Amino acid sequence: MDTEPTTGPFEFFVIGKDNGGSFTLWDVCQAPADPTNRAIVLEEAEVDVHDAFGKLIASWADSAQDAVHQALCTLRERAGLNHYPLSGSSTLAPLTDSARCPAGRTELYGRASVQAATKDAGFHVKASTLPGLPSFHVRGLPDRCTAETRDRVRAGVINSNRHWPLSNILAEVAPLEDSAEQVTVAGSSALDLSIACTVLSAAGQLPESCLAGVVLVGELGLDGAVRIPRDLSSAVRAAAERGAEAIVVPADAVDNVAVAGVRVVGVGSLNDALETLAGHRHHPADCAHCGVGALPHRPCSPSGRCSAGGKNAHRR
Repeated sequence: MDTEPTTGPFEFFVIGKDNGGSFTLWDVCQAPADPTNRAIVLEEAEVDVHDAFGKLIASWADSAQDAVHQALCTLRERAGLNHYPLSGSSTLAPLTDSARCPAGRTELYGRASVQAATKDAGFHVKASTLPGLPSFHVRGLPDRCTAETRDRVRAGVINSNRHWPLSNILAEVAPLEDSAEQVTVAGSSALDLSIACTVLSAAGQLPESCLAGVVLVGELGLDGAVRIPRDLSSAVRAAAERGAEAIVVPADAVDNVAVAGVRVVGVGSLNDALETLAGHRHHPADCAHCGVGALPHRPCSPSGRCSAGGKNAHRR
């Protein structure tokens, strides 16, 4: 875990394009304090910047604005000019005092878990991101499914314009105690969405609290679309029978898999799923804890309210 200093100066990465007499700002973010995390972020950023014919400038400052100002001063001195402004096409959104490492980049290593289901069984899906050579392993699936699952999940994440963690990634699929002993080849694609979300959560791109009280069921397309897996209705019914209170499924199937007493939420893509989870939109509207800074808890359901903050913590 990063040990971010609470007072400046901070190290920032200023990213953009040097036009010779002006600078087009693309992004500015605070560098991780942990040396290993910093090295990984820097290596990845430099590759991306090089591919885009851009430039990365490391600068120590108290704020993002000061970091950009120092970067412009450096460029001005190198060019021997009296003035070196930002171009009109610069992205100015990152220029806030609160600018830090982008969401999902402050903590590169961690773990996360969520419940999932196939047509045959319910599962705990766990993921961890660890220091080491970049790799991606999936345990608990039949051998015939493992490679295909890895390819779909990784491609779905990258093609959704999400950052694929440059770390040693391990995803584990384990049947619930009352479920089948193994996943069948025909049904394992239903675990794609849960694997992708736990990997990104373990890498810090989604708070693990957002995965509390939900079951994820969906196949990922290479483009990041969430597709209907085989016999989705059976998977949803089985999850509901095991006490699921919220189930995220492909948007095209919501009307066909509705179950009494269970909230079924449809998503069309991985990005849609992540936004739904991050906004706690999979939880009932009367759960006051489903908002910014929500604590991990089982969400309110038609049969009862969550107990995370007591009875006075919920809207009436």
